[in-house]
Amino acid sequence: MKAVTVQEFYQNAGLVERLGEGKQLLVTSNGKPKFLVRKSSHAKMTRGLAEKRSIGNPADPSFDGVGFLSSLKK
Repeated sequence: MKAVTVQEFYQNAGLVERLGEGKQLLVTSNGKPKFLVRKSSHAKMTRGLAEKRSIGNPADPSFDGVGFLSSLKK
């Protein structure tokens, strides 16, 4: 795990881009840890992935999304 100061982190945005997947970057201030940056290995959202995760049939226009969300609040 690499550690950098807050100032270095904000001045050099490329630090996160150069991280390998699953690697971590510890950001410190006055020698104390402030936050941890981790590069994710998750796949980016694609249309196919969004359709798989969606509720209802995308070909069926009768699905009422607003009504469904209202039912969750009750």
